[in-house]
Amino acid sequence: MEIYQTAHLPVPERFELLREHMSRVVGTVEIISADPPRFRLRSRVLTMGAVRVSSLAVTSSCGLRRTPAMIRRSDPEMFQLVLPVRGDAAVTQEHRCAKLRPYELAFYDTSRPYQVATVSEGETRGFLMEFPRALIPLPPKKIERLTVTTLPGHEGVGALLSDFLARLTTGPGQYGTCTLARLGTTLTDLVTSLLAAHLDARPAVPPDVHQRTLLLTVHAFIQRHLADERLSPAMVAAAHGISLRHLHRLFEQEDATVAGWIRAQRLERCRRDLADPALCDRTVHSVAARWGFATPPHFTRAFQSAYGMPPSAYRRLALQRATS
Repeated sequence: MEIYQTAHLPVPERFELLREHMSRVVGTVEIISADPPRFRLRSRVLTMGAVRVSSLAVTSSCGLRRTPAMIRRSDPEMFQLVLPVRGDAAVTQEHRCAKLRPYELAFYDTSRPYQVATVSEGETRGFLMEFPRALIPLPPKKIERLTVTTLPGHEGVGALLSDFLARLTTGPGQYGTCTLARLGTTLTDLVTSLLAAHLDARPAVPPDVHQRTLLLTVHAFIQRHLADERLSPAMVAAAHGISLRHLHRLFEQEDATVAGWIRAQRLERCRRDLADPALCDRTVHSVAARWGFATPPHFTRAFQSAYGMPPSAYRRLALQRATS
């Protein structure tokens, strides 16, 4: 994880830091700002093989552009995807312009001249994802139809992609090389599925990409419904229009059964609540019920099996550490 901050730098060096960061991926860029003295940048950058993700927080309206001359000097043949989560942004390429509000996204081809700009007063926050064009296994002519087009990042696969980007860049970032490569593959799978859905090109998506995206969708559904006592493999399968057999095959790569994965997620939510001093007035059983455990004995046995001690003992130990 690389971290960039400009607040402590003289104004010219702030732009140079952003220019240097972008040039490492797509080559030379030109930085534009209507108010250079107010320009501030905070960025966390995660490299996952050929894929890079940046979380960005920019103060004052600014932008960057690549001209034909810059592209002739260096053309890494990348796509970039922009997703603001606070403030607005705009992407312009050739005769197209996508105006993005929070949780709307657009992608563009870095082999063609483009301009990306924040257009809000105050701070704009969001994500920038960079990846080789060759990683998207869809017909290039179809993909071109969606470049510089506003796509939703708050529903369906777009929401999965938004959430995944946020989790990657706000977490501790302690990932091994192999894990980072798999995360990069997951991101390009999500982008592929998002584009295919809007192009009505699902048959063109390779089966393994479709299966991995479906598994992520199932994971998100389970996370949203952990508090529902009715949550079961049958409920999950029905919600996604697949058979129980298909669902169980999806989870073979998780080294867990569907029911076991649900139980592990519920136990982890309970563990977090039990260790939270702000929730110390809640009984152990109310915490368990909050996350779908219907009977106290079942919860106690499951918790002790997972964490090596009863939930009440875990809570005492965790709260002692929090206050020491």
